[in-house]
Parts: sequence; structure tokens; C-alpha cells
Amino acid sequence: LVVSLTGSALAAPPIRAKWTVMVYISGDNNLEDYVVLDIENELAPTGSSADVQVVALADRGPGYDTSYGDWQTTKLFHVTQGMTAAPENAVADWGERNMGDPQTLVDFVSWSKSNYPADHYALVFWGHGWNWHPGYVMLDDTNADTLDYEEMKPILPSLGFIDVVGYDGCNMASIEIFDLWHGYATAVTSSQEYVGWEGLQYDLVLAQLAANPNLPADQLATAFAQSATADKTWSAVGVVL
Repeated sequence: LVVSLTGSALAAPPIRAKWTVMVYISGDNNLEDYVVLDIENELAPTGSSADVQVVALADRGPGYDTSYGDWQTTKLFHVTQGMTAAPENAVADWGERNMGDPQTLVDFVSWSKSNYPADHYALVFWGHGWNWHPGYVMLDDTNADTLDYEEMKPILPSLGFIDVVGYDGCNMASIEIFDLWHGYATAVTSSQEYVGWEGLQYDLVLAQLAANPNLPADQLATAFAQSATADKTWSAVGVVL
């Protein structure tokens, strides 16, 4: 508790972590079946700690998964160990947000940095992808929109510096994507080809990060890339910018 000079109680400032891992889950499409699975089976086994905070913005849609009351709005989760993806475990409900709108991404990163400040940040894009091609990346069916390459350019200053950027989506390892983040990130990890259903293995990476919260950005990017190849379904690269 912090007390002001007038004697009134003030909210204690957030504790600064070593890393905050932000996962932007664009599941309002045919990937919806994997939203709950990835939160519960890959993010929650390790969850958050004083050194490593894990947050996820998750959007679902109609037609694929009806678990937990078939919630379809966009929910913010501060992922704790063993947490389920039930709506009551969300720290906020943002209603129906368009994951293809760059403002949604700006709001998520801003919220995460304000509420879970850290020395270093990782931002992972979970969803469909096809590098610079319009009409594919972070597809949101309900809003019939995508987060296209050209839309990303003007918002990068608003995101602030991101130490590691990861793409849990197909065909995102292109020179255009690496150049996009040049000057705004230390390292990018992504796949140059089709991504299997397992994608990035967050449980493997978070366990490694929890064991060594001082892991530098290039090694964290490498860990993401190595986790993706663990099941031999796709290849990934980690690039230091």
C-alpha cells in the first residue's frame, strides 16, 4: 500500500517483471478449436510468475467450438498456472473486437505494458498468416477483416519497442516482415512455410523462460523456433534484426 502526502491510500504500482509475454489470439475463424486448447495446455501449465508475466487477448467466433458457454467475445486473460479458459477467469471482456483492426493490437500492447510492465517484451501473433499478402494475416471472420502488412507500418511507433516478435501462423518468414520490424524489435521468429496445427509450443518456451528469466531476446526467439520444430510438422527461423 502506498499513502499520499494527504493521507489517502493509492494503488501500489505494478511490480516490474523480467519478461511479459503477450499472445494475440485471433481465433474468430476456423482455428477456433485451438484457442482454448492452447490457453489451457500450453500457456497455463507454466502460467505467470513475478519474473515472467503471460497475458493473452483471445477472440473466438461461431461455428467451431462451443466450450465454456460458447463465449465469442474478445477476452483478456492474465494467464495463471493451471487456469482454464472459462469466461470468469478473464480479467476483462472487450466485447466483439476486430482482430484485424490495428487499433485492437495497439490497445492490447498498451494495456499489457501498463498492467504488467517488464524489462523485456515478447509479442506473439496467433492466427492465420501469409506475410505481406493482403487478406490473410490475423483473419477475423465476424468482422471480415485482416491485419495487413500495410496497416502495421503506421502503428509500430505506438506499440513501443518489442524485444521478441513471434508469428504462430503460416508463411510469415519473409524479408518484408523482417524489414517491417527493423528498429522496432530485437528478433523475429516465424515460419517460411505452412504451419501445422500444433504451431509454436508455448509450454516448452515458457518453461525454459521460467527457469531462466534472464534469457536474452535472441535466445528466446531461438527457443520459439526450436519449439515449433519439436513435432517435425513445420520449420521456423529466428532472425536477429
